[in-house]
Amino acid sequence: MNQAQQESVSDVLLLTNAAANRGRAEAVGHEVELSLRRTGFVVQHELPPDPAATEAIVRDAVQNERRVVAVGGDGFIHHIIQQCAETKTTLGIVPAGTGNDLAFGLNLATDLDTAVAAAVGPSQACDVLKFEDDGGRIRYGATIATAGFSVSVNVKAEELSWPRGPSRYTVATLMKLVGLRRYELELDVDGCTLDGRCLMVAIANTRAFGGGMQIAPAAGALTGNAEIVVIRDSSALTLLRMLPKTFSGSHVGHPSIEVMSGRHVRLHLKEIDASEPCRMRSDGEDVGSLPQTVTVVAGGLQIAGVSRTQSASCEARDTNE
Repeated sequence: MNQAQQESVSDVLLLTNAAANRGRAEAVGHEVELSLRRTGFVVQHELPPDPAATEAIVRDAVQNERRVVAVGGDGFIHHIIQQCAETKTTLGIVPAGTGNDLAFGLNLATDLDTAVAAAVGPSQACDVLKFEDDGGRIRYGATIATAGFSVSVNVKAEELSWPRGPSRYTVATLMKLVGLRRYELELDVDGCTLDGRCLMVAIANTRAFGGGMQIAPAAGALTGNAEIVVIRDSSALTLLRMLPKTFSGSHVGHPSIEVMSGRHVRLHLKEIDASEPCRMRSDGEDVGSLPQTVTVVAGGLQIAGVSRTQSASCEARDTNE
């Protein structure tokens, strides 16, 4: 059972990704710092230069049982949770990235004043995805893990300088439809197996990725389960027609879509006519090559400002934010 926790907070480690949202997050971070100081908090404000520095700073905060508040997007939060997951440390989030899919999935406040107050308020034990490759390397994910077509889209989106904002994921998707690649799938979800050709797999702890595509509209981080969505082998035209429906989640039910639910997932994906192993991403960040074992750690991540009703809300948002 995921439990809400009320704790006394006076000492805050504030982490800002200065590069997030094309550099706009840095100013937001300074506003958050001033707001916290005005209300009596002791604040250590850090702007780590890279993921390794981020994880090192958070590791120290976890050891000292400090509240961590993140100003940035999903990728930045991904590196923070590598140290916070399966600990008592609470993470507060002030959304300041491009997509902010975790904030969307948890219905976190986006208004700055409300978000700051929530980030140092009561916490909720949320589920987190735990990845382990065959070499024993462990990583964590807060939103959605993907492999196949969606990873190639993510990589392409990172290469684009235009358009800005969530729309770049849509443009990247259209670009990757040319020469659409197929994959051989081996999937086990709590003992139920699925194989054959597919385009992509998503293992969802929350419902959206890519700046608002609700690939798994039934997913929620308080359920104790992941939603596994497989897009079977389809034509580029079929996938193109399906794309607009992902923003509302109405693609579910299409004959090319398989949906499963479970806690323990074993995934292997191999690109047809390719020798290199497929990679998996979560929160937009690389978590290693396949095969991987993915486990839902129920209540494995303490996040501030989360309502227990968050998983019931599937309202669409403005994808041009």
